[in-house]
Amino acid sequence: MRKLVMSVFGIGLGIFLLWLLFRSTDWSAVAASIRRIDWKWFALAQVPLLLSFPARVQRWTYIVRATDPVSFRNLFSATQIGFLANFTLPGRAGEAIRALTLTRLTRIGFSKSLAFVALDRVTDLFGLMAVIGVSIVAFAPTEEVLIPADTFGTAGPIVFGTNEIRLGAVFTGLFLVATLSVFALLYFRRDDFLAVSRAILGRVSRRLAEVAGRVLNLFADGLSVFRSPLEMAKSIAWSLVTWSLFLVSMSCLLVAFGIDFPWYAPFVVQAILAVFIAAPNTPGFVGQFHVPIVLGLIFTIPEIDSNTAKAFAIVYHLIQLPGVFVLGFGCLLTERMNLLQLQSEGEELSRVGESDAGGE
Repeated sequence: MRKLVMSVFGIGLGIFLLWLLFRSTDWSAVAASIRRIDWKWFALAQVPLLLSFPARVQRWTYIVRATDPVSFRNLFSATQIGFLANFTLPGRAGEAIRALTLTRLTRIGFSKSLAFVALDRVTDLFGLMAVIGVSIVAFAPTEEVLIPADTFGTAGPIVFGTNEIRLGAVFTGLFLVATLSVFALLYFRRDDFLAVSRAILGRVSRRLAEVAGRVLNLFADGLSVFRSPLEMAKSIAWSLVTWSLFLVSMSCLLVAFGIDFPWYAPFVVQAILAVFIAAPNTPGFVGQFHVPIVLGLIFTIPEIDSNTAKAFAIVYHLIQLPGVFVLGFGCLLTERMNLLQLQSEGEELSRVGESDAGGE
C-alpha cells in the first residue's frame, strides 16, 4: 500500500508540474531554440557529466575504505544501481538499494552500508552548501524579478520583490552557517555538544530532546568514520569537484543555446534545482527537474524568453538520462542483480532493522 501511494503521488505530482509549466508553451519556439543549439558545445557539456559519475564514487571511497577495503568497482556498481533506482522508483528507494547492493557485493552489514550511504549524503551536502553560498553572495538583484505570465500560464506575471529575495538569502545563509557549525561541533567536540543540546532541548520537551539526541548521535557516529580531519577533507574536496562538474556542464549547455548569462547563473539554477529534487521524487524527476531550472534561469537572466528556458530545461534533463540508465542497467547486468528484487529486499531490511544482510 505504501509503495502504491508513493507511486500514485509521484506520478500525480509529475503530471501536475508538467501541466503547470507547459500548458501555455509555444512549442514552435521551443523547437526553434533546440534547432539553434551549437552541437560542439552540446557535446562538450556531456564530458563533465560523465566525469561526475566516477567523481561521486571517489568521494565515497574515503568513507567506506576508512573501515573496509572495498574495490572501486563494487562502489561504482552500488552507486550507479542506486542512482538508477532513484530515477525509476518512488520514495527515494535508491538509498536503501545502494546500501543493499554494497552489502551483496562486499558482505558488509546492511546497517553499516546504510550508514555509509547516509554519510556520503552528508559530504555531498558540503558541495551543495558551497554552491548555495556562492549563489547568496553573488545573486543580489536590485529590482523586482518578474516571472512572465506565459511561464506558468498565469493571469499576470509573478512578482518577487528585492526584500523577499534578500530575506530568503539571509535565512538561507544563517541555516548554512548553523548546519556547518553543528557538523564541526559533532566531529571535534561531540560529547560537549550532545550534552549542551540535551540540556537546552530538555527544557522545551523531554521527547524532543530524546529524538534530537538520537539523530545527532547518528550523525556523530557517521562522522567518526573519518579517523582524521584529512580524510574528511578529501571526501569534501571530491564533493566540491563533483558539484563543479555539474556547474561546468550547465555552463557549456547555456553557451550551446546561445544564452548570454552572468557567471553566477549556473550556481543559482543548481541551488534551486537541488532544493526541488530533495523532495519525494516524480518518476525520472519529470517536471520536478524542469520547473526549478526555468525559475532559476528567469531569476538570473530576466531577459530570457520563457520558451527558451523551457527548451533548455528539457534538453538539460534529457542529457542526464543516458549516463544514469546505461551505467545503471550495465551494472545490474554485470552484477547479475534485479532492481525490483533489490527494492523489495531493501524495504524489508529497512523495516525490520536487520543488522546484516550479507548471509541471506
